[in-house]
Amino acid sequence: MDDSIPQHLVSQIIEGRCVAFVGAGFAAPAVPAWKMLLRGLGQRAQLDDATAAWLTSLVDNGGSRDLEAAAQILHTAMGDGFDPALAEVLAEDGHPEAIAERRQLLAGIPFDAIMTTNFDPFLVGDVPGPDAYQRILRDPPHRWWEPRYWSDDAPGAPVVKLHGEVGPVGDSVVFTQRDYRERLYSSPAYMTFLRSLFATNTILFLGVSFTDAYLNELRSEVLAMIDQRDEDPPVAYAVLPDVAEHQARYLHSHEGLGAISFDTAGGTDWGGFDRVLRAIHDATNPRAQIGAALDGRTVLWVDSSPEDTAYGRRVLADAAADSGGRSRMVQVGSATEAAAWLRDHDADLVIADWAAGCDGLPVAETLLRTMRAEDARAIVVVLAQEPVSAEDRHRALALGATEVAHGWGELFRELARVYAPV
Repeated sequence: MDDSIPQHLVSQIIEGRCVAFVGAGFAAPAVPAWKMLLRGLGQRAQLDDATAAWLTSLVDNGGSRDLEAAAQILHTAMGDGFDPALAEVLAEDGHPEAIAERRQLLAGIPFDAIMTTNFDPFLVGDVPGPDAYQRILRDPPHRWWEPRYWSDDAPGAPVVKLHGEVGPVGDSVVFTQRDYRERLYSSPAYMTFLRSLFATNTILFLGVSFTDAYLNELRSEVLAMIDQRDEDPPVAYAVLPDVAEHQARYLHSHEGLGAISFDTAGGTDWGGFDRVLRAIHDATNPRAQIGAALDGRTVLWVDSSPEDTAYGRRVLADAAADSGGRSRMVQVGSATEAAAWLRDHDADLVIADWAAGCDGLPVAETLLRTMRAEDARAIVVVLAQEPVSAEDRHRALALGATEVAHGWGELFRELARVYAPV
């Protein structure tokens, strides 16, 4: 694991106790700059000459308050046409391909949930409301070995778009100071939801500048509530540019925030953000973890119906290939073939099916008995496509299996446990 990634953060992610909070910096390469966005909206607004001149002067001046004022003028003037126009500008001037890898890495990290203040369409999610709140707060937690994190096109953790999304009917985007006020003070459930998340999870901030006053206030509430102290692990982490050691120490001691810094070479290179994101992904993603566990190992698959295990073999083979391609996968169809193979070869791992073989006994049981009789040594994990009884599990463990895994998720979890770094 990359030494710059705190082990505490990795553990919190793998244990399903971490929520990502994604800000504007994450999507910056794909979204038009603020001035360009406002100018694009101005071209679509039917403004009188005086208002158009007012808008131009505000945008050209470029101060943060001026740009906020320009946004409010456009929002008021365009009314219901504002959100469709915003969607058009993002579609025409946005560059989603610029953050394709970021989105893929984000989806592969087993966060319990992802919150984002971005309203662009580049992260797909739900807008705030009872359904989204219930899905995040009341559903069972997501664990790192779940299929939603395995493949390149996996959906990843559920996403809530806190400031709305361009397109959905009935939830306008939060774009102006007035929108912020309405979201914060007219929707008490919104703040209750965020307080619950911040108080019960470790938060990882990605692309967040900490300029939103209400987010800073929420963080302060949590620190005061739990009486955060210097020696306590951070309640949140943030990937931040150019943080000096003394600054990182202050953030940890007084803000409960663990800074994961990257060097921008004086603001000229932002690739460090992607390198940090990749390191977090590789330290927590199930495919990456299994690939690392199997790297350089020989795996013997024992299954009388090879098509049943084709999917799992492919996942493991792909994972091993990602880690260097030095693993070997061998497939046999019976306990007899497996025992014969083991007499002439060494296997680091045997994955044996619990389904009945030609002798009527589970294939894995027959193989385990033969291995015991011949003193053949290998780690054996039993794979059952259906849940097994407590009696069957006890019998398999008594014969030398390390575990009886039901389904691919449990198998991958067991492999990660067996080959976990000491």
